[in-house]
Amino acid sequence: MTKPTGSRDNSVYLRAVTEDILGWDDPKARLEKALADDNFLLYAQRIRSLKAGPDSHNACEILLRLREEEDNMLPPGGFFPVAEALGMLEDIDRWVVAHTVAWCAAHADGPMCCINLSTDSICNPEFAGFVRKQINHAKLPGNRLCFEINETDALAQPAGVRSFIKVLKALDCRFALDHFGSVKISFAHLANLPVDYLKIDGSIVQNIIKSPSDFARARAISLTCQRLNIRTIAQNVERKDILVKLREIGFDSGQGFGISRPCPIDKLKPA
Repeated sequence: MTKPTGSRDNSVYLRAVTEDILGWDDPKARLEKALADDNFLLYAQRIRSLKAGPDSHNACEILLRLREEEDNMLPPGGFFPVAEALGMLEDIDRWVVAHTVAWCAAHADGPMCCINLSTDSICNPEFAGFVRKQINHAKLPGNRLCFEINETDALAQPAGVRSFIKVLKALDCRFALDHFGSVKISFAHLANLPVDYLKIDGSIVQNIIKSPSDFARARAISLTCQRLNIRTIAQNVERKDILVKLREIGFDSGQGFGISRPCPIDKLKPA
């Protein structure tokens, strides 16, 4: 039987990425071995509060690296497309959650850790149960974890996202809507989505100095979030002048190379 064109194209893509770019002969076996042998490494990037006093908070975003030969580190952009094509993103998410929970339990005074999740994980009811078991087993306060959900996932899978949030909100976990404003700015879907943070897309943040329209959008987002009691996190803050402007218009936090670069989580400096 002739394979469907889509399946054949997917196989060609996988071979091109894994053999020509990554140098992997068997990508599934390579990723399975990485999971089994803990060849993945947790990195973290500090999220800095732009406000002093009770509104400030201590947080970082969890990032992932894959250890290659000679201690080279492969960023997720190198292996996530392969993992997605192989249906292994949820396996990786489980590894990240388990190891982040363990790190948080061992660092009682550490920051709140923000974890990006794939659509596969969010929409699988068993994954929320897995997270709950990890938290309960470690006796970890739920508010040490914040799960980041891409806005496109929230729009495409609203029922699955709401169900996931409901299960883990009961443990006091936090939630952030990631890349807010990347397509259009609308607060309508937030009425049924109890998130604690909006991470404002970097395409808006990076242009607030030179683009009056992006500055106006950022300011309107900040004012609206203050009324809704949702905290704002600016992504891709690369320069100090952007940081100053964000503070002026009332953003709660910022993240980017202009604030802090990613580092192995065990080398994360205190806030």
